[in-house]
Amino acid sequence: MRTNSLKRKLATGQRACGALVEFNSPDLIEVLGHLGYDFVFLDGQHCGLNPESARGLIRAADVTGMTSLVRVPKNDPAIILEYLEVGAGGIIVPNILNRAETEAMVAAMKYPPVGIRGGFGRSRAANYGITQNQADYFTKTNDEVLCIPLVEDEAALRNLAEICGTPGVDVVLTGPGDMALSMGIPGGWKDPRVQAAVSQVLAAAQGAGKPAMILALDAANGRLLYVQGFRIIMVSACGLFTGAARDSLEQVGRG
Repeated sequence: MRTNSLKRKLATGQRACGALVEFNSPDLIEVLGHLGYDFVFLDGQHCGLNPESARGLIRAADVTGMTSLVRVPKNDPAIILEYLEVGAGGIIVPNILNRAETEAMVAAMKYPPVGIRGGFGRSRAANYGITQNQADYFTKTNDEVLCIPLVEDEAALRNLAEICGTPGVDVVLTGPGDMALSMGIPGGWKDPRVQAAVSQVLAAAQGAGKPAMILALDAANGRLLYVQGFRIIMVSACGLFTGAARDSLEQVGRG
């Protein structure tokens, strides 16, 4: 099990910045790592990522010391296990609504006696059983892997204290886009009602002593989010690429 650099950074009170990578491109992930991004967000819910394709992307993150965070499709122990076994440094579970669901995701990620994760000491995550014995691996993994509930539904707002305060939760992520949808405001990322909900999630995470995480729309928005109190932001690799490509095309001034 590799040391989780993102978890170590957060433990010292520092801020972190990562990239949501929507492409199946190990080279792109390596580039981002060499540039100094702290983590990569890999999406198994919306971007067609399965455990086998995740293996290569996670390996690319490991090459540069970046932490790999994988959003799984749903809160299912069997699915969570597959992404953990190929080496994910953290698991993000979408649509968490209450404490029971939060406890279930924590249990799926932790080996007994803390949780219910099935034991296997020869996975990629375990360095194929070469560098440590199983007991040491199981203990270290329970300490290293980040557990991140994604709060993105209006129905979860009434349960924020319970979600954020659940033992085993390391970071709390909020999703304004889906929050807006759940509130009947499609595309209402910047709507005051959505932003008020985001502020509730941030306050609850801070109250529980957990770093709060969010996607930044651009660099200026990222700076603002840090000022507001978010400790972890991420930017879209697709957004970075398309923005730079569009600017370059305009600056070239083709006829």
